[in-house]
Amino acid sequence: MLRALLFILLAIPALVNAQRTITWNGMQVNALDKHGRKQGEWLFFDKQGNVQMQCRFQADKVEGPRVFYNGGDTVLVRFQPVDSLEHFIYYYKNQPVNGVFVQQGDNFRIEVDHIPAGFTDEDLRELKNWYAVKIDPVYMFATQPLIEYFSAAYYKSSTIPNMNHNFVITINASGKVTNVEWGEKDELWTANMERELFGMIYSMGRWQPFFDTWQTKEIKLTMSLGADLSSITAR
Repeated sequence: MLRALLFILLAIPALVNAQRTITWNGMQVNALDKHGRKQGEWLFFDKQGNVQMQCRFQADKVEGPRVFYNGGDTVLVRFQPVDSLEHFIYYYKNQPVNGVFVQQGDNFRIEVDHIPAGFTDEDLRELKNWYAVKIDPVYMFATQPLIEYFSAAYYKSSTIPNMNHNFVITINASGKVTNVEWGEKDELWTANMERELFGMIYSMGRWQPFFDTWQTKEIKLTMSLGADLSSITAR
C-alpha cells in the first residue's frame, strides 16, 4: 500500500513544493502555505519515523479519507462522516471488512458487513482503539532528532549553563511553537540566558501537530531537557 501512497505523493502539484514542506524519502510533503495553513498531502509519523496516517488538507481542513498504517500496511481507511455515520474499511489479516462507526450522542456502536473468520472480541477492541487513535506531536516529523537541534544550539550559546531545564511549550495546530512557559528561575538565571533560551525554542523546526479524530489541535508539551541534552516530553 505504501507504493500506492508514493505514487499519490509524486502527483502533488509543483505549487505545493514551493511552500514550506518536510523532506521525506526525497519528496516534499506536509506543506504549509504563506498563511501557515496545512495544504495538500500530509503524512503523520510515530517517534520511530514510521508512517501512521495519511490525509489531505485544503486550507487546514481534512478532505477525503484518512488512511492509517501499521508496520507499513494499510489497517484502516476512514471516510468523511455524514451526520452520525462514518464509513470505514478495516483490514483484518489482509481481508477488507466494510463497516460504519455510529456515534449518536453518548451512544457508540460499530456495524460491519460481515464477521471474518477468526474475528474475536479482542479484535473488536483493537478496531475500537483505531477509532479512538490520537497521533502525538513529534519534532520535525521524526526526520531529525530533537537532541541534534539542542546540541547545535547549545554549542553556539555563550550564556546557557550546562544544567537541567524544565519548561512547557505550546504547539499550535500547524506544528509551530507559539508560547514558552518556564518553571521556577534560580540564582543562575539571567536576562541574557532567558533571551537565548527563549530564542532557541521559538526558532525550533516544525513539530508534527497533535492529531485528534478529524483535525489537528493546539497542545501543550512539558519538556525536561537534561544537562546531557537528552530530552523527555509529555503531553
